[in-house]
Amino acid sequence: MQYINFFTVLLLFLSVSPGQAQSGNGGAPTPKPCRIVVIGSSTAEGVGASTADSAWVYRYRRFLKDLHPANEVINLAKGGYQTCHLMPSGTLLPAGRPRPDTLRNITKALSLRPDAIIVNLPSNDVAAGYGVAEQLSNLDSIIRTGLSAGVPVWVCTTQPRHFSSEKIFSQLLVREAIIARYGNRVIDFWEGIAEPNGLIEMAYNSGDGIHLNNRGHRKLFERVVEKNIPAALISFSQKTKPEQPDAERPGEH
Repeated sequence: MQYINFFTVLLLFLSVSPGQAQSGNGGAPTPKPCRIVVIGSSTAEGVGASTADSAWVYRYRRFLKDLHPANEVINLAKGGYQTCHLMPSGTLLPAGRPRPDTLRNITKALSLRPDAIIVNLPSNDVAAGYGVAEQLSNLDSIIRTGLSAGVPVWVCTTQPRHFSSEKIFSQLLVREAIIARYGNRVIDFWEGIAEPNGLIEMAYNSGDGIHLNNRGHRKLFERVVEKNIPAALISFSQKTKPEQPDAERPGEH
């Protein structure tokens, strides 16, 4: 798909109102089932939580099931993954970068016919030495692929990690760039989870300085719920639905 088509769809995507946030454990039932696929790394996989049920993705799955029993959350995340792992299948990447994982990348996610995709990549790119421009270019490619297939993509920001001050600064730059670039389809996994120095807030640290504990995962879950993705999907569908052809006018064939 040509770039102009991507940016046309992107503008529609960013203009969709996310709806009113659902609060607490409530929320209005979804009018029809939705399927959400999560791609990412260890936080989305559930590392840091004491049990899978306490991890943010599985909390979110349970939450959506309560809204509609046919709602689905499919989790393809795997620990250690970087943006390159999630790039479209067949993407040519610079030497030394990992190849896209065809079992867990954006292409695989789209093959599952989702209504939405969530990307959660907290810090592995910075840990591996990716620059801000490379990270954003890769995210653009992932999002463009989703939008080209008519599937909206929500992007989580970077998360705090016990890095050197230089890498913490890179994490902050990427976070701010993601927020500026992707607007209301950003899920902020930094604010309120990081200390002012960019480290993980002690109350949310699982103990390794990388992953979040049960309380931290709950915080992430609440951030995702606030986006009210099921309601946003209805608006997105209405905005991007192809126009029906007009009834034939007299004299036209």
